Amino acid sequence: MKNSLIAVILLISLTTYAQDKTYHEDVLRYFQVNGTADQYSNATNGLFDLLKNQYASKNVPDSVWNELKTESPKQVDRILNMLVSAYRGTYNQEDIQNMLAFYETEAGRQTLTDKTALNYEQQKEITVFYNTPTGQKILTAESDIAQNIGEISEIWSRDLYRMMVDKLAEKGYAM
Repeated sequence: MKNSLIAVILLISLTTYAQDKTYHEDVLRYFQVNGTADQYSNATNGLFDLLKNQYASKNVPDSVWNELKTESPKQVDRILNMLVSAYRGTYNQEDIQNMLAFYETEAGRQTLTDKTALNYEQQKEITVFYNTPTGQKILTAESDIAQNIGEISEIWSRDLYRMMVDKLAEKGYAM
């Protein structure tokens, strides 16, 4: 009896872990599709531009900047993984899959690139999507999600800036 109980608990734990992993992976894929990953990649590039301006008088060689830039992909992955938590409390697996399906359509992609260029059919498709339970959830939770993302982004960008300044200091380039 005791072994059966342990087996059931283990099975439930493994199932929950697999579902959580799939959810996490789907949200990360959604961040690729909706442009979030590119946005944070561009933000890291912007940080390097800012730092180069701040350290212009320090004559930091390109080799140092290039070495520091190797951190960028890891840091983008870090923020995207942090952002999953902003979605977890609001959107379930089905919502994320519905969002992925929508943003992979022509209308969804056009919404992300230039809403003013939407044709009539695309506008109808968008209206249909936003009248679904997932679309309604997006509209209802938009400000809360934006606030959570803003807070997470602020922490991430502050930590990233501090880390890069510390790495520059370690290499002898103090402000």
